[in-house]
Amino acid sequence: MPNERREGYGVEERARRMADFPLSAAAGAEVFQDYDRQFEEGLGLVLAGIRATYAMTYGKSS
Repeated sequence: MPNERREGYGVEERARRMADFPLSAAAGAEVFQDYDRQFEEGLGLVLAGIRATYAMTYGKSS
């Protein structure tokens, strides 16, 4: 559910449990927060890929 976390999925708790893996622990803040921004960025990448493929295939630019 938006803005709700299931028990056991706190970013700080995850980082503490993964202390032996600092890069993975640090990634949690990026991966598990700000879903709306991540969705918009991902959608933008998908659309850019479609545009580029279309332009290469059909010689069109947008």
